[in-house]
Amino acid sequence: MTTTAELIRQGKKAEIWTKLCGYLDLNVQEFMKIQERLLLEQIDYLKKSEIGKHLLGPKVPSTMEEFCNTVPLTSYKDYYPFLNEQKSDALPFEPYAWMRTSGRSGEYPWKWSPYTKSMFDQLGEGSLAAIICSSATRKGEVMIDAKNVCLLGTAPPPYMSGYLSLSVEEQSGFTFVPSLKEGEKLGFAERINVGFKLGMITGLDYFYGLASILAKIGERFETGGGSTKFSAAMLRPNVLIRLIKGFVSAKIGKRNLLPKDIWNLQGVLTGGTDTDIFREKIKYYWGKDPLEGYACTEAGILAFQSWTTKGMTFMPYGNFLEFIPYEDHIKNKQDKNFKPRTVLFSDLQPGIYELVFTNLLGGVFTRYRVGDLIECISLQDDEAGIMLPQIRFYSRGDDIIDLAGLVRFTERTIWQVIEETKINYVDWVARKEELDGKPILHIYLELKPGDSATEAELDQLIRESFRIISVEFSDFENLLGKDHLLITRFKDGAFARYMDEQMRAGADLAHVKPTHMQAPDKVIKRLMS
Repeated sequence: MTTTAELIRQGKKAEIWTKLCGYLDLNVQEFMKIQERLLLEQIDYLKKSEIGKHLLGPKVPSTMEEFCNTVPLTSYKDYYPFLNEQKSDALPFEPYAWMRTSGRSGEYPWKWSPYTKSMFDQLGEGSLAAIICSSATRKGEVMIDAKNVCLLGTAPPPYMSGYLSLSVEEQSGFTFVPSLKEGEKLGFAERINVGFKLGMITGLDYFYGLASILAKIGERFETGGGSTKFSAAMLRPNVLIRLIKGFVSAKIGKRNLLPKDIWNLQGVLTGGTDTDIFREKIKYYWGKDPLEGYACTEAGILAFQSWTTKGMTFMPYGNFLEFIPYEDHIKNKQDKNFKPRTVLFSDLQPGIYELVFTNLLGGVFTRYRVGDLIECISLQDDEAGIMLPQIRFYSRGDDIIDLAGLVRFTERTIWQVIEETKINYVDWVARKEELDGKPILHIYLELKPGDSATEAELDQLIRESFRIISVEFSDFENLLGKDHLLITRFKDGAFARYMDEQMRAGADLAHVKPTHMQAPDKVIKRLMS
């Protein structure tokens, strides 16, 4: 069978599309046939292993329906005894790689996920499918080739994003700047700076990373903080031509130099909860509408947008998908003994669901509750010609702040509200707290140095922004009054000091920066000091 890398080298565009993006032509019934076939194969893999016997129970299910009705829902605690010590002999297959997540809940230092070679390959092929869609304007259009250059904006192994880049390189032959081997030796900021300097020589075709990072890099360019200082490398003719064209473009636009003036990117890919918040900024700085993807360490690539940049479409190959309706999710949070029901991909209707997935291709996570909420926003994308349900990432289940059952705040909502105020902030934290016996939303902000805005002024700006963006918030204020929002300004440098302390203490990369939502008391105390 011809590999993806060979197809790319041979320039066989139609075959590349069929192999990587052909599922976008499926209908729901065809999607489910693939899901069912791969699930039954996965059950056969699991039943022969120690961990599989532990998960499946005494009676091995023989149908998809029996699997959903008899195998219990799981969380990481069900896997911890096997995965914490990386007991390969208990798994269906010897892992090709052990990938690590942050375990940011604090319950575990981190979480390990074993990947088979097939799962590793799917990680790269799923990413390449997203890369294709990021530069496409219609179904069937393939712009990638073996000479493409990607800016390395991911964390190194053992993080999943590091292995993702390794798999993309193996599956495509793309050049990364800096190289993946060199990038592993560098910190994140240095990795980006080196990538830009090399990108002045090689050019850049694709960039994937967090939306907030892409926006901040663009801001650095606009304020003169980009990597455009004179160096010997810039004496090369191709670099000088690139710079001259860039400065001319900026001058014609009567603005400072932006990344889009230097590089004509074919595609920009982002992940995280902040893509829609920074979408317009990314388009302004980078010249491309970012394509949002959804992935996690335990599952790999789950879904991503098409060229229309509307909803995301799930892939059928990596995981068997189930969904807990939101009302059952809430009942289960209130009563741990309540058994939530699940629906299949074919049963999705517009609404909010908790995602449940089962690894395919020899993985171990089975009916696994990762804790994410997704929203089905439509049953198809007519513009793209995709006849499958369209989703967006809604929130982490434990990140939702609920006040009196009347209004829900997600990280996305609060971030969007703060962005719309045009406040010059460094970062923020939001928590549900109690004040005078009432539940409140408490937002803590650090402003950029020199900003003299008072807490009262910040309160007014944020409150007005909430009223515009969230009808629920306005209704909540009208019903229960205006004393359920509190704004506190951190001292200048609060986040930088915290992150520096974490790095000096040897904290894992994922724990260097405080979480936006529901940070513990001890974190708030340190930020306030």
